[in-house]
Amino acid sequence: MIAAIVEAAGLVPELAAANKDAALKEMLAAARATGAFSDKVAKQMQKRLLEREALGSTGLGNGVAVPHVRSEGVDRVVLALGRVRKGLEWHAIDGRPVHMVFLLVSPADEPETHLQCLRWIATLARNPDFRRFLLDAKDAAAMRDLLREMGPKE
Repeated sequence: MIAAIVEAAGLVPELAAANKDAALKEMLAAARATGAFSDKVAKQMQKRLLEREALGSTGLGNGVAVPHVRSEGVDRVVLALGRVRKGLEWHAIDGRPVHMVFLLVSPADEPETHLQCLRWIATLARNPDFRRFLLDAKDAAAMRDLLREMGPKE
């Protein structure tokens, strides 16, 4: 299941965003480009993601943020992964800038798949080799190869 999500993931080798709100918008556009939800649903999710960040940062530490949302109108679980080599302020729990953003968008009626993906992402976030290799990946294809390699063996 995660292997299929990785194959369809929206990858952004270098986010253009200069702040968290712009990064969320850019990541949502990458997820939207997979065709799993409409522009109307994307606008609703943008609002919900911003509301979620206002409640508490999704910056896990170690340079990783994992904004996530479950929503009606989403056909399947979608992962988008963006990289920011220069780092973005995200109010992460360790106070350090974020260099990689995993956006997870899931159908409202798939909570277990959503949680399974979040657990996998958290495992990646704790892996210093993964973080280093992702920052060194030369392009989207190399990023996808790394995700495949680090994916659960299903």
